[in-house]
Amino acid sequence: MPNRKILTLLIIMIIILAGCHFPGQPWVRVEITSHEDGQAVLLNEEVRIITSARSSQGIARVQLFVDGEPEHEDEPPQGRPLEHIADQPWIPLTEGQAIISVVAVDRRGTVSEPFSITLNVVESLDDIDSEPTPTPTMSPEELAQTQTAQAGCTNSASFIEHVTIPINTQVSANTNFTKIWRVNNNGTCDWAGYQLVRTSGEVMGANSPQALPVVTAGSNADIVVEMVAPSTPGTHTAVWRIQAGDSSLFGPELTVTINVPERPTDTPVPTATFTSTPTKPPPATPTKPPPATPTMPPSATPLPIIVQQFTEEISIQPNTTENRTVTCPTGSVVVSGGFSHQSGIRIWESKKDGNGWRVYGTNSQASARSLTIVAICLYNSGGASSQVSTQQNATPNDFTRITATCPAGSLVTGAGWSIGNNTAVQVYQSNKLDNGWQMFVNNPSGDNPQVTLYAVCLSGVSGNTTQEVNPDNVVPPNNTADAQKLCPAGTFVTGGGFVLDKELTLFNTSKELNGWINYAANTTGSEKRFDTYAVCYKP
Repeated sequence: MPNRKILTLLIIMIIILAGCHFPGQPWVRVEITSHEDGQAVLLNEEVRIITSARSSQGIARVQLFVDGEPEHEDEPPQGRPLEHIADQPWIPLTEGQAIISVVAVDRRGTVSEPFSITLNVVESLDDIDSEPTPTPTMSPEELAQTQTAQAGCTNSASFIEHVTIPINTQVSANTNFTKIWRVNNNGTCDWAGYQLVRTSGEVMGANSPQALPVVTAGSNADIVVEMVAPSTPGTHTAVWRIQAGDSSLFGPELTVTINVPERPTDTPVPTATFTSTPTKPPPATPTKPPPATPTMPPSATPLPIIVQQFTEEISIQPNTTENRTVTCPTGSVVVSGGFSHQSGIRIWESKKDGNGWRVYGTNSQASARSLTIVAICLYNSGGASSQVSTQQNATPNDFTRITATCPAGSLVTGAGWSIGNNTAVQVYQSNKLDNGWQMFVNNPSGDNPQVTLYAVCLSGVSGNTTQEVNPDNVVPPNNTADAQKLCPAGTFVTGGGFVLDKELTLFNTSKELNGWINYAANTTGSEKRFDTYAVCYKP
């Protein structure tokens, strides 16, 4: 088929352009999260392809192809974020199989390897059981056994995360928004002919019930609902549930809660009022009017907590040192930071600088290398961030531990360090300790250079920060690996840390979704271990 040939050539070209993902060059990754390979979709009904894209340099766009032909292109609403969720529509117009492919392109033009799935376009859901998917091919006896097992199966689902619109997100009045929940089909039934129904709360412009895509047992699904924020200021909530073909409800309550802010209004100037005594004749002299009482404006709905990541990429020329500060926007405070870089760059300072994050890097290679600086910015907390530090000399040919504690009444949110430009000192552990931070450095030289640990502290707020860990991750020999840790629901990531085997090189530490992710490179012939920590703020 011509379309298949075009798709094959396209994929080959993209793979050649994408290359391999090593720390010495930018990397881009993409994945379709809304549908599984072989899933059925309905003819002439809109399908929403949800794609998760990540890049060391920042995502510029995500492209959707159907049978090798470009279908849609999605760009982040602002900037070039390190991660981006793309929601791209497609209406299948022909029955049969359709090959869906996505690629992501970073800000430098680096193209990801394509991620492809095959969807089975059917005229109605009744066609799903009567037309088994080609791979694997079932005999009539096997199909009958599968249908019998489906009849006596168990419906169950578990909530994974809010892909878009976290609880208490601020949305302007009458604004369209897309709510996406990620769930797992942890029962034994395939969801064929199932629906999503609103069980309580406000409809917010959505249709109920809504048909769900077919989700096989054990698979994840992104459930998408298009909504409109109400015109009335305040908090608005709705609860949705999954409904089986027999109309029974199961699984978690899928909640959407948004805050519609008050519209700014001019407060009228208060006017004095004159009163008279109704039971007596008026006195000869006029009664003084009572003093005017100013009208107090209504209390505004508190704005929701938001954490955003801002980045900037710089190029470091051969055998030179560069630094840059990424400043948090007005209305936010910096709570931590990080970086991502190519091989040959040594990060020797990463710390809070004013209301931003500054990173120093030295390029020891014979060609230019890129460094991306990351600032983590907290909105609507009402607090202020500061930085405390501890200086210490690194013990020669040994390991040194340094700690820094935030003042009473403040909360630790992240940390940074300065280990010197011309030394072999390596940071191999950095993580939250009580209401402060600890850092371990390895100094294989005979010198005792001074190193500094910085703890970032948030004051003027209530609540607390906790630490979550993803332990015992393995980096294969002569390879790279990443490890992410998400913060629990109801909390907000503000920073993160790591523990590395001393032979590993950390080349990315940054926020991803509501969590923290680290990437490490292993140039040895044996596997090495590392951990990832996420610091989570609960107001």
